[in-house]
Amino acid sequence: MATPPWWEELIGVSEVLANADRAGIVAWRGPAADMVEEDEDDVPPLTVRLGALGRVFGEQSAEFIPEQSRRVLQLLERIQAEGSHEDGEAVATGFFEALLNAWDNGFDLSSVWADVGPESRAYCRAWNDFTGVETPGWMR
Repeated sequence: MATPPWWEELIGVSEVLANADRAGIVAWRGPAADMVEEDEDDVPPLTVRLGALGRVFGEQSAEFIPEQSRRVLQLLERIQAEGSHEDGEAVATGFFEALLNAWDNGFDLSSVWADVGPESRAYCRAWNDFTGVETPGWMR
């Protein structure tokens, strides 16, 4: 699966994201990867990669300065609003569903909610409705 052109910008925001992505690729390729020629397209599906970044973003939120969090969320919003349909769906179902799961597990989503764009907010609220999670007032 090819990596989209905006990917380097996303993982370039933080070493935490870049390290998580590298670890995900190594795990995907498995132990035999060292014995064959590296294939840059041999990476997990985009939704899986974004899910891993969403999980890390939530679990390691203390590692991100506010500007990094803002840049990540603004870039993902731009992809949802202006990118391809496939990329937008991957962002929503990968990153934001993982982030909502991190919120269920204690991540303070309200601390970054002001930086979440309108497309991303709408998806998060729709996901809450779909899964039966009550949407708090600060999400409205």
